[in-house]
Amino acid sequence: MRRHFIVLIFVLMLAACVPNTTQNNQPAQQPEAAPTVTPFPTAEAAARTTYTVQRGTVQQTLEFRGRWLPRDQLQLSFEVSGSVRRIEVQRDDTVQAGDLLADLQIQDLENQLATQELQLQTALRNLESGGDTDEDSATSAQFQLANSRLSLQGQRAILPWTSVQDALQSLEAAQRAQENAQRSYDDLISRPDSSASQVDSAYEQLQQAKESVASRERSYQSAVASYYQATLSLQQQENAVLQNEINLQEALTGGGSPERVEAVQSAQLAVDQTKQKIAQSSLFSPIDGVVLEVNIQPGDNVEAFTAIITIAIPEPKEANANLAFNDVQRLSVGQLGVCEIVNLPESAVECVIRKLPLSNRDADQSVRVAAVFEGVQSGQLIDIEMPLDVREDVLWLPPAAINTFQNRTFVVLLTPEGERVRDIEIGLQTDDRVEIISGLQAGDVVVQQ
Repeated sequence: MRRHFIVLIFVLMLAACVPNTTQNNQPAQQPEAAPTVTPFPTAEAAARTTYTVQRGTVQQTLEFRGRWLPRDQLQLSFEVSGSVRRIEVQRDDTVQAGDLLADLQIQDLENQLATQELQLQTALRNLESGGDTDEDSATSAQFQLANSRLSLQGQRAILPWTSVQDALQSLEAAQRAQENAQRSYDDLISRPDSSASQVDSAYEQLQQAKESVASRERSYQSAVASYYQATLSLQQQENAVLQNEINLQEALTGGGSPERVEAVQSAQLAVDQTKQKIAQSSLFSPIDGVVLEVNIQPGDNVEAFTAIITIAIPEPKEANANLAFNDVQRLSVGQLGVCEIVNLPESAVECVIRKLPLSNRDADQSVRVAAVFEGVQSGQLIDIEMPLDVREDVLWLPPAAINTFQNRTFVVLLTPEGERVRDIEIGLQTDDRVEIISGLQAGDVVVQQ
């Protein structure tokens, strides 16, 4: 019985191995179409962030930070080269016109002055101890006194009271002309229809404007130096009048021989000349103001007419910022923006670019932005936002909603049939918005990948 059972199993196994020729000869049946599946968001898909395409404004801005500083500034320099001996001021110090700011190593001149002053005192003593003199000596002293008084009046009449201010106004006018020439040149080269002759003419005018600014800057420095020299000359003339008064008194009292009077005058002249040399090696403030920058230290070697100290009139103030020149070229004089005190958004006010450096070789590379803030101290940091490009009434999405792969830009669009990849064309891009030129419509919903 057991043997029969084993045989039966073996037969069944052989039957299973025989191919079904009947099925193989029949034509293959087409598979049935898969049923349409309605997409149903899984828990993972539902958790992803979605964005709706909106219509609005996309604005690209340049944000930078400046410091609230006085607008009217003067850069001061020595008239001669030398080694710095001492500096009497530091940043934020208040100074008065005539205050000593710094000087050079002038020990030799000071020793020479001390010797000459001793010689002058000796000459004066000799004049006082001199013998009787005749009426001609007294008469000569009277004429010298009268002439020195006339010279003093003439010196006062020609004192260049307004030369510094006139030179400053002339310099500012030249700077404005240069800015206008730069804008005209930039406008021409940005327009495809500009002719070569127009561009060349604008470029030549720009170069002439730059040369004019450089010339006016030299004139301004010269005016400051001339004004100071004129005040020294006036003081020297006053001293001469005083000396001649003394000479006349001595002549009238019998101590005014012409030789001794001449000796006093020669000694006084030597003293005055040495004092002038010392003055050229000393830097004095030409105005009442505040110190903004001190760019030297004791022991430094400085060249004549190289700016080393900057002072300014305290009011008005403006934002002063230093930018990369590539960023400077994206701005323009007269451009409006928004300024606010750092960490005080409620202080935001409209502001305007007043001045830009015209090349990366300009001595002053700062961007000047005018604004009105009440009670803001000098040195306060100011945040500045200047719009560079504005697209109004356009479609936009946040940057996070947009994908890029190789040269392809696309989004994952939610449709009734499910998620679909959609290629798009984008325009202006900012930190929070990207302009959508084509591929989507307002109200479309996309999924962040």
